[in-house]
Amino acid sequence: MANPAVTYEREIVPALFRPWANVLLDIAHPAPGERVLDLACGTGIVARLAAVRMGGGGRVVGFDLNPAMLEVARDAAQREGLDIQWQQGDMTALPFDAGSFDLALCQHGLQFVPDRAAALAQIRRVLRAGGRLALTTWQGLEHHAFWSHFNDVLVRLIGIPAMAAPFALSDAQVLRSLLEEAGFSSVEIRTHSMPATFPDPNDFVAMEVDVIAAAIPATQHLDDRARAELTRAAEAEMAAPIRQQLRDGRLVVPMHALLAHAIA
Repeated sequence: MANPAVTYEREIVPALFRPWANVLLDIAHPAPGERVLDLACGTGIVARLAAVRMGGGGRVVGFDLNPAMLEVARDAAQREGLDIQWQQGDMTALPFDAGSFDLALCQHGLQFVPDRAAALAQIRRVLRAGGRLALTTWQGLEHHAFWSHFNDVLVRLIGIPAMAAPFALSDAQVLRSLLEEAGFSSVEIRTHSMPATFPDPNDFVAMEVDVIAAAIPATQHLDDRARAELTRAAEAEMAAPIRQQLRDGRLVVPMHALLAHAIA
């Protein structure tokens, strides 16, 4: 089977994370010459789009726990002619000096960190006074019926609620409290919705199984055989929900998120 990180970049980034990255950058306003840190960067779409918006000036660092995702990010940036530094590590122990960055970005990543308070304290530390943080988290599974059904399927098949993790930081007040307790001020949180469009419904389940193996910590142990078996079983259970979401032959799934902006 395909490398899960490659599948993530090829399939999920264009359908889901590139559009949301542009929404995030619209509220973050990275400027030429700024020092920008993209946290939980995955295959680096936020960092890459930020570098383009900055016109090649300043410094952009992509930071992620998963070395396989960073390898794909590095290759993509090289193909696109972008000068970005990629670094592996834990968000709760950022290897940067205090005040090293003007802007920190985190797209749909904070929810995966077990100690979110520690991660936000680290982000606050590495931002200069007056620096900005912009982040997105998904609203809860109660707002995402399709993914809730997929999560139930995964629980039945492998005993892991793998789709719960991406939607685990969905309460705006909880997010606000975390940011303020970490020392951020002028916290603004709003909701935003838009659809994700997957062009190949027939390949969707196989793609999504690869994606969770790449991006969800609880399922990163799944090898080729386990992913193939899970794909076969999940395809049967997801056939009806997929049919219900078809629009002109494409799978269209509504997505709902929180967008937060705060000052260090």
